[in-house]
Amino acid sequence: MGVSLTFRFLLIFLSLFLAFWTLVIAHYYMKNDLSGDEINPSPEKLAAIVNLIEQVPPDERDAVLQAIQSSFLKLEVVPAEKAVPAEDAGELVNDPIGAPYSAVLGERLLHVEISLKGMLREPFWVAIRQVRSMSPPARALSFWIAMEDGTVLIASSNVPLVVTPFGLPAGLGAGIVGTVFAFLAFLLFHREINPLKKLAAAVERIDPAGEKVDLPKFHTTTPEIKTLRRAFDTLQTRLQALTRSRMALIGGIQHDVRSFATRLRLRVEALPDEFERERAIADINDMIGLLDNALLTTKAGFGALDRQMLDLVEWLPPEISDLKSVGLDVTFDSRAAPVEAMILGDRLALRRILTNLIENAVKYGTSAKVTLLRDHETATVQVDDRGPGFNPDEADLLLEPFVRAEPSRARNTGGAGLGLSVAVTLAEAHGGQIELSNHPDGGRASLTVPLYIP
Repeated sequence: MGVSLTFRFLLIFLSLFLAFWTLVIAHYYMKNDLSGDEINPSPEKLAAIVNLIEQVPPDERDAVLQAIQSSFLKLEVVPAEKAVPAEDAGELVNDPIGAPYSAVLGERLLHVEISLKGMLREPFWVAIRQVRSMSPPARALSFWIAMEDGTVLIASSNVPLVVTPFGLPAGLGAGIVGTVFAFLAFLLFHREINPLKKLAAAVERIDPAGEKVDLPKFHTTTPEIKTLRRAFDTLQTRLQALTRSRMALIGGIQHDVRSFATRLRLRVEALPDEFERERAIADINDMIGLLDNALLTTKAGFGALDRQMLDLVEWLPPEISDLKSVGLDVTFDSRAAPVEAMILGDRLALRRILTNLIENAVKYGTSAKVTLLRDHETATVQVDDRGPGFNPDEADLLLEPFVRAEPSRARNTGGAGLGLSVAVTLAEAHGGQIELSNHPDGGRASLTVPLYIP
């Protein structure tokens, strides 16, 4: 089982904390200039200290030693028999490190070693010898100096922070290791981001009304991402099942109601009163129109429209001729038409939008003039009327369901107020929009859809 994202985030946090701690130590180390020349006293200073202590009576030496020593230098006077270097202490009197001190102190300099007593262990002995030859920074030294009264002065340099046998600040190694872990954790985290990107790209292709999208399978990743992948796969299956059942339900209702409406219309044809007969037939036609709008809007909402390549320049004139043949006062202004306007669209849905816009223009503005325009990315079908136009404050409201430009609810003055809202839904399903505005002679309704650009 893979490591969880929570654990990986925790690992990244701890690694970054160690890296920050490394920077703090390094900053302190460089700020205090902890080089060997700064930590260790000069040969002349050691000679002066020895001369000063030799001039002080033995009973007053402790006070003088306390006054001279500091956090960088520890001084101690011991009997000669107690001044015995440790067995693993390196002899540096004749080494280039001790040569400057031997030149000043002469034979009084008994012993010089690196001040790592208590830290040195046998496994590090070889490494310490290598460190000597490399002249590492912060190399604190201890000096054994013979005094005239037979005692030995031990002067030990101290580093004001704990150092490793390699002369590096304690914690620096841990910080370096932490930095390496942080880098590895970042690589692991980046490795988990790629599956999420692939999963997101696949989820964007999910179409509730289309074919099932095969989501990528991840064999080596965290349990959370695998669970997320299974959840999206289950969601896709449920959405497609729900879409199919709803479409089947609405399609069945539409078919049955159309059958009932057809039989009802046949009976209505037998009514003796012509006025009542025409009103009944109009109501039946409105009912069928509402059902058609409901099915088309549902298909648009689920992305189930039947898209195909359409050239609006060739498609518009026959559609307008059909509307004109049923008595609508509509004309097509071909003078401004472009040479070509290719789009991906559903013929039935586009016909419903165009019919609705033209019928509204004729109903509220006496006549309609259709113009086709295009730019680099979109095509626009403008329907102009000669009516009173649209109130700018109410134009957006007219695009909402059950809102009519004619305020009365009488059936002989308008429909149910669903036409424009259905047109808006169908336009948005094509990636377009409908806008209501005015021109000098009346109102204007514009349908804008994106062009097909291969």
